[in-house]
Amino acid sequence: MTASMPQAYAQASAADARRYAIPAGPLQTVLNRFSADAGIFLAGDSELVKDKTSGGLNGEFTISQALQALLSGTGLQAVKLGDGTYGLRASPEVTRTDGALPVVAVSARREAADVASKNTLPAPYAGGQVATGGKVGMLGNMDVMDTPFNTVSYTSDLILDQQAKSVSDVLANNPSVRIIYPDNDGSTDYFVRGNKVSQLDIGYDGLYGIGIPGIESLERIDVLIGANALLNGLGPSGGVGAMVNQVPKKALETPLTRLTLSWISDNQFGGAVDLSRRFGDDRQFGIRINAAYRDGDLPVDKQSRKVTTATVAMDWRGRGVRLSTNFGYRENDNQSPARTTYLLTNTFQIPAPPGNSSQNWQNAWTYDNSKTSFATARGEFDIAPDVTAYAAIGGSRMTEEELFANTFLTGADGSIARRTVYWPLYRNSWSAEAGLRGTLRTGAVKHSWSLVASTINVTNGIALNDLGVTTSNIYNPVYFNQPSIAGLRDANSVHKTGDTNLSGLALSDTLGFLDDKVQWTLGLRQQNVATKSYDEASQALTGRYDKSKLTYATGLTLRPTGNLSLYANYIEGLQPGTTVAAGYSNAGQVFAPYVSRQFEVGAKYDFGGFLTTLNAYQISTPNAQANGTVYTVDGKQRTEGIELNTYGELARDVRMLGGLVLTDARQVSTANGTNNGKRVQGAADVQANLGAEWDFAPGFTVSGRTIYTGKEYIDAGNLQSIPSSIRYDAGLRYKTSIGGHPTAFRFNVENLTDKSYWVGGQGFVIQSRPRTFTLSASVDL
Repeated sequence: MTASMPQAYAQASAADARRYAIPAGPLQTVLNRFSADAGIFLAGDSELVKDKTSGGLNGEFTISQALQALLSGTGLQAVKLGDGTYGLRASPEVTRTDGALPVVAVSARREAADVASKNTLPAPYAGGQVATGGKVGMLGNMDVMDTPFNTVSYTSDLILDQQAKSVSDVLANNPSVRIIYPDNDGSTDYFVRGNKVSQLDIGYDGLYGIGIPGIESLERIDVLIGANALLNGLGPSGGVGAMVNQVPKKALETPLTRLTLSWISDNQFGGAVDLSRRFGDDRQFGIRINAAYRDGDLPVDKQSRKVTTATVAMDWRGRGVRLSTNFGYRENDNQSPARTTYLLTNTFQIPAPPGNSSQNWQNAWTYDNSKTSFATARGEFDIAPDVTAYAAIGGSRMTEEELFANTFLTGADGSIARRTVYWPLYRNSWSAEAGLRGTLRTGAVKHSWSLVASTINVTNGIALNDLGVTTSNIYNPVYFNQPSIAGLRDANSVHKTGDTNLSGLALSDTLGFLDDKVQWTLGLRQQNVATKSYDEASQALTGRYDKSKLTYATGLTLRPTGNLSLYANYIEGLQPGTTVAAGYSNAGQVFAPYVSRQFEVGAKYDFGGFLTTLNAYQISTPNAQANGTVYTVDGKQRTEGIELNTYGELARDVRMLGGLVLTDARQVSTANGTNNGKRVQGAADVQANLGAEWDFAPGFTVSGRTIYTGKEYIDAGNLQSIPSSIRYDAGLRYKTSIGGHPTAFRFNVENLTDKSYWVGGQGFVIQSRPRTFTLSASVDL
């Protein structure tokens, strides 16, 4: 439950009658609509409203009368809490085996300042797979219908039911997102709206540079599709296509002790524990512990993985104060991991991948092992009823050692060259932000404003050791003995090769008109990028970069009705500029950060338990290229597209999650016009996802998912391509109670038909993962 809230909001009268016209439907959906129309806030656990319906509301009611009418026949009653918020609990005549009358969340729409400034998460939407809103950078938590962007927030229920092992497994549900790099370390790189999004640009609790702590410790994964420089600033790699934020789990209102055992084909076993407790007279102190371990062989030949993760989240809430910390450790050891296969020339057609989806042309002795430890802290303080100050800081250290063969396709017959390398590396990161959020009124206009300063520092080192070249073939691999790395530095002794500092100051204001039926967001960010590069052996300074850029954004949301939202935005994206290398006449020139420009319009409609969004966009992204003897920034690509997304309950016991994306990504300014009008590497013209679940019997659910990706060009000249691909997934789960303990059995299959196909990138391909079975059993003690 929320600890406190602005006093002006808490004093809102519950006695004033209003007219409502809310159709019947699932109870959670109906109450979401009511809370939005009435301007009240309900918070807590949503389990008790599941599978319940309401007859809706039509006429004039006070808040208490309306809640009584909406809850008639549900076995629930409304409770007004001391801070002015509302919750639900089982009616006194309805008893449970444990005797508890838990408070239940049913809605998440609330005053903008309250949502943005608090840690309270928006409630799940109907079906529970997606939330009613999520974190939108410096704008804070926002209801999806009030957000002038394409956003979605995936819940922990979806993560559990799909038995996701990484952020990539969750993002596979999004039709705009495609994986373009092997998922060996819990996450990977993605391609969104014609632009690469690196795993380095995935945030954690709103901070960049923390890393990937392990999917078991995440409550939500917030995704904003498109450019986003204003909202979170520039990430370490400058991803333009999307912003992804990992929301850590925090202590629940009720105790939880959940144990899980799992098995992954071919022979990998694991276990996990999720422990939550709150302490104190007002349960003001909370702790959440998540730990997981997996070890064993995977379906790919010679491939195995061992993963160890542990996180501790603590929080404390007082009157007008909220504090939280997160600590974590992750170790990931991959034997004979999957790698990219590069194409150096476009003089031959790309051969089909091996028919055996488990084929592995890496040597058995290759490995990719990493360790990450991190810590974060966040605090919020309500300075005044309508002003909240906040600050956060976090840091991480990652070490990684890779011994493998970089593979290059050299012919249509599947022949390859392999450059064996040993790469020890480390990355030390810390980031911080501090800001103010609040609301004020100027006449009839409400202002929800935000001011934030942020900084990120990343120091890294990598030693590139080349151990020779061999030849082989993807259809008939030739293996050889492991080369010696004796005398070479490991990840803890490699020298520094780079130092990056990213800092920014941003201001935004959302103007609300006509009781927020019209919301207009304006914002700007001043971003500075400073980098230094060093020779790893001598530690001599080899390059220096220090540039800044001012970016702008605006977004407009119109709410003609409670169920319909129309929006438009103009927002810019940022990528670090480059320093011109030796060999060009302007060698040493430092380019300012590259600014991408996005225009987008869209509509969102809530059918009452089933939400659909439709939008069209255009992003123009500059890039550097050689133009004779000069290296310039006159290259450009333009991506235009249409995105359709749907989620929620189609009918009682039937849920859907998916969408369709049509993309036209073109190179519009290339050296000498050679590739003008040709498609961007790795950008498919059609992408579609369709996932569905059906509760076909009490406790039983069957699920299925189809992921389609259209034809992709791999080279800039559009001479090499890979065909379209389609993947089928399926699942079955059973939830019951054994000895009074909630218990769940889950079985999932990825790549049901065991089809072997290429996944495309920019200048490289990777082979699809083979058919993989995952089985787990969990019990709440």
